[in-house]
Amino acid sequence: MGDMDDIALHATDAGVANVCDSANVRSNDGVRIDDAHIVGSDCERIRIGIVDNDPYALKVLAAMIARMDARFEVIWTSELGAVAIRRCLSTAKRPDVLVTDMSMRDVPGTEVCRAIRVKTPKVGVVGVTSYAVTSFCAEAARCGMQALIAKTDLNGMATAIRNAARGMATNACGRSDRLDDGGEVGGTGIVGDGVGRTGAAGAAFAGATADVRFLDAASAHMLLEDGSYERRGALSAKERDTLRLYAEGLATKEIAAAYGVSEATVATFERRALAKLGARSRAHAISICVRRHEF
Repeated sequence: MGDMDDIALHATDAGVANVCDSANVRSNDGVRIDDAHIVGSDCERIRIGIVDNDPYALKVLAAMIARMDARFEVIWTSELGAVAIRRCLSTAKRPDVLVTDMSMRDVPGTEVCRAIRVKTPKVGVVGVTSYAVTSFCAEAARCGMQALIAKTDLNGMATAIRNAARGMATNACGRSDRLDDGGEVGGTGIVGDGVGRTGAAGAAFAGATADVRFLDAASAHMLLEDGSYERRGALSAKERDTLRLYAEGLATKEIAAAYGVSEATVATFERRALAKLGARSRAHAISICVRRHEF
């Protein structure tokens, strides 16, 4: 029996709460509100697109995801990565979260994500796979995904979708950057594939994923968008501005707040700038920029 059959058989044991049953959303006069969308509340709909080149897996995923949480609304599915990219970049068809298989014939899941993320931070991307998660986790993080989950890990998938809808990551340590709706720090993340591993196998799995960290959608977008400058060897606007703000006396935390990204992302901008300038330190990099009239 395959993984998707296991999912279909055991979906009722997923243990994912429907925290806002749409059947119970009613107005004061008792009329049911079918399209409840209360911004910032537990009842806000999460619009989901799904892409998987296996039609059977696609149908099962769509059915299971729709049942995980009453807020989850599958607005479209596709068997083609190229179609998913086009829809995610369309204002009319853009979902809050794209769930993408990693191994597709036309466009791999990593490239689907990269094509979307370089253009916009407005779609959270969750990768899913039937293979070993460790095969894809590093590249999934590099291309801007917010999580990578085993297809059999329904609880982890639900948590990752909730987090991704807010633009947040479910990272390699199994702890998200934000509390999920159950009041606990984000679920299994990409380590769902390692559940039950002990001894050498568990250590090997942990070692393979320990250095992988997924970024929130905004930070991933900024890094990928900025990355086009890497090939030209010139300082990008963010790299230059980061050094300028350091020169003005701002701390890393303040720069991160100004950009609306994590401190780790600011550190990446600084690290790139130093490498491009051949600088030994931040102060050295700033002095080079001053001499070159970069700011």
